[in-house]
Amino acid sequence: MKWITPGANLFVSQSLLAATLFLVSVCSVTWGASPNESIEIREAGDRYSLSVPVSRLTMTLPKDNWSPKAKAIGGGTNNPRYFYFADQREASLLLSGWFEPERLFTGVRQQWEKDAQSWKKRGLPEPVNVSFEKFGGWDTVMYDHKMGNAVSSHIRAHWVQSGTWIDLHLSTTTYKSSAENRRKLKSLLKGISVSEKQP
Repeated sequence: MKWITPGANLFVSQSLLAATLFLVSVCSVTWGASPNESIEIREAGDRYSLSVPVSRLTMTLPKDNWSPKAKAIGGGTNNPRYFYFADQREASLLLSGWFEPERLFTGVRQQWEKDAQSWKKRGLPEPVNVSFEKFGGWDTVMYDHKMGNAVSSHIRAHWVQSGTWIDLHLSTTTYKSSAENRRKLKSLLKGISVSEKQP
């Protein structure tokens, strides 16, 4: 039998809130629901390969402890190009995102402003330690939410190429420092690659 302390329950609640903070602010654009416009997730050896048939891009990530999950809670999560992974060992470590048309991407800072305004209107916690950074081919914004003694750290990463916008979100909620959390998230992002499909 596994005992769960009240503190553990609080931590799980904080992790769920952290994930929800991102999901409530995302777009709910529907690019189409036909099979060739829906996300395909395939296992290839020790990696997952993600793509949408109509897209020219493929995103690949190491399997490690990632496990794909169904997560439709409304809004953008109902999008047929939405993907969601959770770490099997670290419950608060999440990876999610969308494949969308490039024309919908207005820029990292513009997208950030839109999200921040949405959080404010809903009365959700204000993000802190916000920083913008180019990371390989990704344009990112990093930020934290303070939740009592826990720190929920996030990387929102955008890859735009060949008509496709990949909108990726990595997050973790721990009792460690923001710097430690970000090192972990950056390491995970470094292991994710994007390539163009061969004709």
